[in-house]
Amino acid sequence: MHPAVALALIGLLLLGPLVSHVIERNIEAYFFVMGVAAMTLGGAWSLKAIGEAAMEPVWITLAVIVAGVAFDSLRGAMDRAMTRLRARVARPLLCAAAVFVIAMVSSLITAIVAALVLVETVGLMRLEGRARARVTIAGCFAIGFGAALTPLGEPLSTLAARALGLGFGGLFRLLALWVVPAIVISAAVSAVFAARSRADGPAPAVVLARAHVRESLAASLLQGFKVYVFVAALVLVSHAFAPLALRYVPMLSHEALFWANTISAVMDNATLVALEIHSMELARARAAILALLVAGGMLIPGNVPNIIAAGALRIGTGEWAKVGMPMGLALLGLYFALLKFTH
Repeated sequence: MHPAVALALIGLLLLGPLVSHVIERNIEAYFFVMGVAAMTLGGAWSLKAIGEAAMEPVWITLAVIVAGVAFDSLRGAMDRAMTRLRARVARPLLCAAAVFVIAMVSSLITAIVAALVLVETVGLMRLEGRARARVTIAGCFAIGFGAALTPLGEPLSTLAARALGLGFGGLFRLLALWVVPAIVISAAVSAVFAARSRADGPAPAVVLARAHVRESLAASLLQGFKVYVFVAALVLVSHAFAPLALRYVPMLSHEALFWANTISAVMDNATLVALEIHSMELARARAAILALLVAGGMLIPGNVPNIIAAGALRIGTGEWAKVGMPMGLALLGLYFALLKFTH
């Protein structure tokens, strides 16, 4: 593919969802069309590429559907259990424990379902409005980290495991020592925000009615289909741009790639994984992925859980940025220092 054509396609991939609400609402179809266009213009079609695009999304799609249906079935019991716990456990401690557990299981139930569980749980905490939003933002940071630990967690982890040739436990071995402490930090931050809640917010029924978190079978199937199309599209994108990535990404230093990946604050971080990570050395890939995970929590468009939670609880972009940007910049600085020290 000619570099000018590739650059134009990358620009359309990255900027399209930012400049058009129609594209943003139909991002799966848009990315699939762009993936097909990139494969065609790059002459990259092969049976191997088609097979990988067809098969790679299967497991995460099944996880989304099964976990969504299970969540809908168990939601009543979860709500009753949380109500009992709220009466017996201090709210900051309960918030921190809930965020930590949801984040750790997100790699198995998927980030999408974990975000729904987070919204439900935060609603049951009966936090006042500002604290509810801040706890949710900290929780989404934690989910973004936790979901990266297995290929089932989110599209980013599915694509990263594929690109690096890692098995099911490969991402856990690569990232766990780095992201589990970040999950603990995010949970602790959520406890601080919960402790600052001045008074109980609206009754749980009001909050949950506003959140729209029901996951019927039809809704789970639709969400699963969207995830399937999205991951298949990104596999095609990855195949189409692999030759250029192998040529140009190695030209960036570890430091330059780390900070360049902060662009994922304003665009889905799975897209950047599809474009960047091809046969990359594991240490370099770890640093790149960590930057994507942190920056993905800084603003609403950066990660799927952010979009779900912000829409459910009506958290605005400015409100998210007031918490997400300082938290993300602090974590980026910490990771950068640690990576430099251990390199």
